[in-house]
Amino acid sequence: MTDEAWLADLFERDYPLLYRVGRVFCGRESLIEDQIQEAFLRAWQKRAAVRRHPNPDGWLVECFRNCIRNACRREGRRMALCLETAEAVIPDTARLSPDDYARSREQIELLQKLLGGRDADLFLRFCVYGETAAALAPEYGVSEAALRMRVSRIKKKILAHRELFSCAAAVLLWTLR
Repeated sequence: MTDEAWLADLFERDYPLLYRVGRVFCGRESLIEDQIQEAFLRAWQKRAAVRRHPNPDGWLVECFRNCIRNACRREGRRMALCLETAEAVIPDTARLSPDDYARSREQIELLQKLLGGRDADLFLRFCVYGETAAALAPEYGVSEAALRMRVSRIKKKILAHRELFSCAAAVLLWTLR
């Protein structure tokens, strides 16, 4: 069997397994697919050793898990850099005029779909409409500090997902006009 045929066979056999493993480790489609490609690239680069390995499938799964871990670490470092400027990117208070609200309604609906109803509602009320933590905390059944932490986590989620970020940015652009 040629090297190309061997890799094609390995790909056909193990791609579904790697995809399921990736969903368990991180859940992000684009990251999973990129790291599957990375794992197969490494298998190709080390094909002689992998072909001799007693369990090539196991080698590939372990290689993929390492690729996912490394990618998540890189993402974590990037996230830390983003979080340092998160307050500048996503202000805590802003106001929408009725006209701006009407124009951004589609983006708000998309934000609610992507972020989830309760988190989107909290983000909009606190960050966009400018309601205070003191006013929102009793309604959400948490302390002001816990509410601010939840908003912080929502901001992290928004910064981590490109589609969510662009949607939130569109809403905030209408706000800052």
